[in-house]
Amino acid sequence: MTAPGLDGPAPPTPPPTSSIGFEDLTAEQREVVDATQATLLVGGGAGTGKTTTALWAGRVHLTGPDSLPHQRVLFLTFLAHRRRPDPRPRPPGTGRHRRPRGDPHLPRPGLPAAVPVRPLRRWPGGAAAARRVGGQARTRRRRDGALAYDQLLPLALELLTPASPLRELLADRWSMVICDEFQDTDDQQWRLLELLGERARLVLLADPNQMIYGWRRGVDAGRLHAARARPGVRELLLPAASHRDPTQVLPTAAEDIRRRRFDTPSVQRAVQTGRLVVHAGVTADARDRVVADQLAALQVSGHATVGVFARTNVRTADLSAALTGLGVDHVPIGFPEAYGEALSAMATMTTYTAGQAGWDQVARRLAVFLTATDRASQPPALALGLVGRAALLNAFARRVDELHGTLSEVTDPLGEGADVARAAWSALGVTSGYRPWTRAAATFAALAARARLLPDVTAALEHVQADVRALRDASMVELDAGDIGAVQVMNFSQTKGREADATLLVFEDDDYFGKEAEPFPEASRLLYVAMTRARTRVVVLLPPWPHPLVAPLQRYAVPLPTPAG
Repeated sequence: MTAPGLDGPAPPTPPPTSSIGFEDLTAEQREVVDATQATLLVGGGAGTGKTTTALWAGRVHLTGPDSLPHQRVLFLTFLAHRRRPDPRPRPPGTGRHRRPRGDPHLPRPGLPAAVPVRPLRRWPGGAAAARRVGGQARTRRRRDGALAYDQLLPLALELLTPASPLRELLADRWSMVICDEFQDTDDQQWRLLELLGERARLVLLADPNQMIYGWRRGVDAGRLHAARARPGVRELLLPAASHRDPTQVLPTAAEDIRRRRFDTPSVQRAVQTGRLVVHAGVTADARDRVVADQLAALQVSGHATVGVFARTNVRTADLSAALTGLGVDHVPIGFPEAYGEALSAMATMTTYTAGQAGWDQVARRLAVFLTATDRASQPPALALGLVGRAALLNAFARRVDELHGTLSEVTDPLGEGADVARAAWSALGVTSGYRPWTRAAATFAALAARARLLPDVTAALEHVQADVRALRDASMVELDAGDIGAVQVMNFSQTKGREADATLLVFEDDDYFGKEAEPFPEASRLLYVAMTRARTRVVVLLPPWPHPLVAPLQRYAVPLPTPAG
């Protein structure tokens, strides 16, 4: 079967969500907005406007006659935090959500940074409550030394227990709580919603077909049943029509593929019209150039925004580094924290070779990187030694001195200096953090090579520093560059809630999708989520031996176009 290439114009794109007024809502969406039940369970597929509808419901609620001036709407979504989604070895610190490890010179973050104590003083009775919570937090910080990600939700639950001094204040503050992606809430998250919903209205947005966090305790069909069991609950279902793709070509094809039906008229129509394009046999050696060429073709054909999805953070980091080397402007999403800290250390070393930074700054950045690779509650001893707060072993101290001497003799900061910086971790002989450093080194090589094209060394170093700061910030938080990121690169699990004109799904021979077999229930939902992010076109790149999840798509493969020139 043949299919059009990427040369044709992109199908019309619907107006952005920000332009949708109340008069643009469908009758079913208005029914959600006007509902007054204490618990509202709103179902709908990808792109059906659940989030937009919920935002209008919150606005109408706050402007209603029964809303008090101090009350607010709380919009929640619980994101993924999985310690090991892939049993194969991976770099320490990899994970979608981590608290920043911080600088070994500074105190570790504690509860006061996570709890808005100061604003509570403005509420009646808030001052006394703030003093009590602040005191408890300081005691906890002194005792434990750190606040880990896994502690955040249990501590939030403590704030809503009957004994908490903040319970009444929080309950009075939020008169409506909206939870997006409700189908993926686990037991603790549901408990938090139940406590918030004792006095607040709950609006729960769900799509069982996008349930992709089944490894969490309590994430299954029983979660929706628990919501339906709440007193006075009302369940509303939005029409299946996608507002993201008004033609419904991609959503219907994605739904059939989720059901493992690859020969339906919907899938065939998507292929025949060029809305779904499949290229097979893309080898690992050719992958990066193929992705770059496909991005260029998509942008030339009118796709202003493109999402590039790979299976894991490791693959995403490798692909991002390669795209940087090929000069493809893009925004990486959700990279490991240690990756960003490694880039920062390399940039500081090159700045040092130009006489624009001190050695103490280099040592500090190396210490921060080492701390980012560690999962303990305190900085490791080597990190403390690098900043002069502990003694270094003689062998390691000698290697640090040798690195210092080598960098001091560099005369070409972005040539020889970048090479020494990239190899620094191997030179120091530290095994921890080797993999994130190596991946960051590939990215840094591309950044330095591009900056060398600038005639002025100072300007080139500033350019590198700016690029590194952006990448480091992205590794600290779940950064969504929104409209400013024309090309965004992320892993499949980070695609929920996002959309783009076109998406590029990149698969490799050894992709791992868990221990499932046909019909791959959870992996098929993950594929469905990735395919429904596109407004106009989905491009699938398959390796020579693809995973059985996506192997059936090979029947629709068309040859890769020959790059111009």
